[in-house]
Amino acid sequence: MSNSISTVDVPAEDALRLDDAAAMLRLGEATGRVLAGDHRAAKPAEHVRAVLLHGPLGAGKTTFVRGFVEALPGSEAAEVSSPSFTLCNSYPTRPAVLHCDLYRSEDLTPDGTLANLPEEVDEALEAGEGIVLVEWAERLPAAVRPAQRLDIYFQVCQNSRFALLVPHGAAAARALAALKQAL
Repeated sequence: MSNSISTVDVPAEDALRLDDAAAMLRLGEATGRVLAGDHRAAKPAEHVRAVLLHGPLGAGKTTFVRGFVEALPGSEAAEVSSPSFTLCNSYPTRPAVLHCDLYRSEDLTPDGTLANLPEEVDEALEAGEGIVLVEWAERLPAAVRPAQRLDIYFQVCQNSRFALLVPHGAAAARALAALKQAL
């Protein structure tokens, strides 16, 4: 496996192996069910409101989002597609999901983060309502990353994908524990 996963402060052996698109969808579905339940049960300040997705093109980020959205009530009215050109797609689920893709965002600083965050993404991350899923999250400046979040690092290795889930905050740690049980 590449160093990009092992540079995170979590042992690489904790990464989940995903052998096909169906496995990626299942991970997304399980994550969606856990976080939707968390939103119903917890006060807004006590739930995970962002999932930041990191990884190269073709790693399965949009497939993960499709599974996530399909697990939520109201998903029958949602058509999940990559928002590379629109930047953000809103889905009428419960809780509401905003799916953002920063791949085509320009105006990067020397460290590879965005100098000017698109207004829609900035507002969604600040609002704390619903769940925000961000593809190419490595472009988000550290200052705008929510304290309660789940970062997922995807890595492609031959014919498989690996996903390393890293919680930030107590609510994210609880959500990850519940997710591990669900998987």
